[in-house]
Amino acid sequence: MHSTLLSLLALASGIWVQCSMAEPQIKGQQLPQFDLTRLFGGRSSVPLVTLLDRNLPEVQQMIDRTKKSCLQKLRMPAVQRSLIREPNPTEQEKCLLECVLKGIQIMDDSTNKLNLRRVEQLTSLVTEDNKVAMALSSSLAQSCNRSVSTQKPCEAAHQLNQCIGRQMERNRVKLHW
Repeated sequence: MHSTLLSLLALASGIWVQCSMAEPQIKGQQLPQFDLTRLFGGRSSVPLVTLLDRNLPEVQQMIDRTKKSCLQKLRMPAVQRSLIREPNPTEQEKCLLECVLKGIQIMDDSTNKLNLRRVEQLTSLVTEDNKVAMALSSSLAQSCNRSVSTQKPCEAAHQLNQCIGRQMERNRVKLHW
């Protein structure tokens, strides 16, 4: 089963903003491209897209370990289709989504909504504390939380998953579950 969060990580994890000007010049001098993400960067001066490529595999490994455990817990076959953009998962697949999202602690047990602190934590990990990405991922997570219209945990996980999948696709974050 594959996705791109939380993020979830989208959310959780990887929103990037880059503002480039094509060959900017002042009085005939060519200037370097302007990368807005570096203005608000954290521990690194590396472009955010490079950080995503470098750090997302760690988050993907965490998702894969959690998914494997959830498949065993739910007694489901080890091979599953990707559910990140699946509009009509089975009830069992929705419960698998719940298990994975709660297992990576991106879905809160008591509210069945995204845990904003965890979203920010994962985004910080992936972007090396980029404040713009952290704020944007938190805002997107809040938007996803508003889209949940049920108290049923498995259905809520499906609704969150649909929102996360849309956000990750828009922001070119490649994670799967």
